Amino acid sequence: MSTSTNSGTTFWKVLGIIAVVLIALAVIGPLLEGLFWIALIGLALYGGYMLFRSKTKDDHPTPL
Repeated sequence: MSTSTNSGTTFWKVLGIIAVVLIALAVIGPLLEGLFWIALIGLALYGGYMLFRSKTKDDHPTPL
């Protein structure tokens, strides 16, 4: 029973997993940063629209 090949295989598996995680973060990080700003602008536009809608709704009450 040789443990040197088992530990060597484990080392390469761990190194491969770390490499895949780092590459995934390098790709996903900028995408998330871009999506964050898009979501922030969208939220601001939605808030402005809701504020505008609430002001115009108060001027014209709907009959019951």
